[in-house]
Amino acid sequence: MIRFLAISSFLLLLIFALINLGNWLSEPANKPVQADLIVALGGGTGERDQMAARLYKAGYADKILITGIGHSSKAGLNYYQHPRSLFFLMQGIPDEALMFDGLAINTHQESINIAALMTAQHWHSVLVVSVPPHIHRINYCLEVLFNNKGLSYRLIQSDIPSWHTGRWWQEPKWLFFCVSEAIKLVYYAVVYGG
Repeated sequence: MIRFLAISSFLLLLIFALINLGNWLSEPANKPVQADLIVALGGGTGERDQMAARLYKAGYADKILITGIGHSSKAGLNYYQHPRSLFFLMQGIPDEALMFDGLAINTHQESINIAALMTAQHWHSVLVVSVPPHIHRINYCLEVLFNNKGLSYRLIQSDIPSWHTGRWWQEPKWLFFCVSEAIKLVYYAVVYGG
């Protein structure tokens, strides 16, 4: 009987954890405030860039850092010729407002590069834009690094109509994304510590 109760309790906890995975992964999201920099993280299908452009147009910061475009330089392209850069330029954002991180290949490296850029520019605050279920891992990467350097950040979720925090498993794209994020968080904890 005790074994049955233990297994049942474990299964109930596992089900509860899976149901709430979407909430956990998408926290701690913030509302935007005035900052020195807006970062549109790499990946996604343009929703991160759309939110970054809206934040810029609303006057939250004067600069946008675009990450995840390292393959442009390898293809011999100017960063301003990258489709993501062209999106911002077509939104009326001047080219002098755009900055690029072509070196980072994952969220951990993006975090390090953002902190280094902010330190070099004597900036103190940043708005980091990504999709909701990526927020927890970004926070994991930024928290200690930024606190140690006296920098502040706010995590801003991009708007995605297909994302539903409480029903993440019903959409195949988000099912895969959330499971992948959970695995990456374990990997980051093992490789990068915390």
